Amino acid sequence: PWAAAAQEKMCEPLSDTKLQWETSNRFCLLADGGGMPPYYRPDNRANVTVQDAKVAGATIAQLRYTTLTVAQVAAGENGYELIKEEKAGILGTNAITDDGSDYVSAIEIATKLSSRQLCYNRTNAPEDPESLDDGDHCAAINQAAYDMAMSTASSAARARFQKSGRPMKMVSDRKPTPPAGPWWIWNYLQYNDKGTDGIEISSWYAFYSLSAPAYGAGNHYCKLLSPARALEWIYTDGLRAASQGNAAIADVLI
Repeated sequence: PWAAAAQEKMCEPLSDTKLQWETSNRFCLLADGGGMPPYYRPDNRANVTVQDAKVAGATIAQLRYTTLTVAQVAAGENGYELIKEEKAGILGTNAITDDGSDYVSAIEIATKLSSRQLCYNRTNAPEDPESLDDGDHCAAINQAAYDMAMSTASSAARARFQKSGRPMKMVSDRKPTPPAGPWWIWNYLQYNDKGTDGIEISSWYAFYSLSAPAYGAGNHYCKLLSPARALEWIYTDGLRAASQGNAAIADVLI
């Protein structure tokens, strides 16, 4: 899964280049904790461990197809609202209109990642300052998703998009206010349409250094662009003129 691959991208390059990566991901609701409705579940945390010259990265991710607010979910305590993010809730409430006008892919892959600082700490790097996580790491991962989608598209689709499409542009990561879990979870990947200049994409992030309280220490969470969403943009939505809607595609495809 892309969420698992993102952990390696977050941490590379490691100081020990001989280490090999093994990554895994678990999909589940992001809100966690023993008292969190609608059903009680343990803390869901990303982790990085090292054994036998292999770095094992384990991430937690949720595909988001509909949007809720912190107020709606009562900062994660309103189980009746939380359940709307489950697949059955989305399909059962017609949250997505199946008329061809909406995206099929997820709005985002909201991913709990381990920080670069934790990776360096666990791999016994000479130094592991929190400054390792400075910069727009989420944007860099999202650029990699866009690049992968571009290289995966057929040569005809790629040529058509490069001629007539509007590009995706990654911009700086954003920290929610307040910088706490619920405000990261229920702020979504931002798509800012800039008309003929394309669409700007920015991720919300949450970074907690190793010196932070234990509950969050060593995390660097990102809102990731789905490679499937990028492909949809390349094949269809990015070919639409900013103000012309679906009809604009026909002129491009002829």
